[in-house]
Amino acid sequence: MENERRKVQMLTAEQLEVFRTCLAQKGAEPPPQPETFMMGGIVRAVYPELKRLRENGYSLKVLVRVLEEAGVVITANTLSTYMKKLAPTREEPQPKTARKGSFVASSTAEGRRGQFQMKPDVSL
Repeated sequence: MENERRKVQMLTAEQLEVFRTCLAQKGAEPPPQPETFMMGGIVRAVYPELKRLRENGYSLKVLVRVLEEAGVVITANTLSTYMKKLAPTREEPQPKTARKGSFVASSTAEGRRGQFQMKPDVSL
């Protein structure tokens, strides 16, 4: 086998315009659907319905039975994993806790970090 370099492909302005028109037409068409789906695709396709059922109180075991009745064999663990991956992430701020040995700035010090501020002596 010989190592051939790929030739640089050049398009004329007319060819580029034809290409743009073709892409624009494709964008107006619905994407082609596959003939078969893998398990992740199945769960992704029915996720809104599964989520609604979970919110209405259906357990994972019941959802697994419903899917099995439709011919989809899946375990509760697998279904749970797919649903967690498909769920929108909620970015809630985590409470910040000071770790042992970490620097915590004093709320009374009004200087920049690295500057030492003298505090008045307190009589005992």
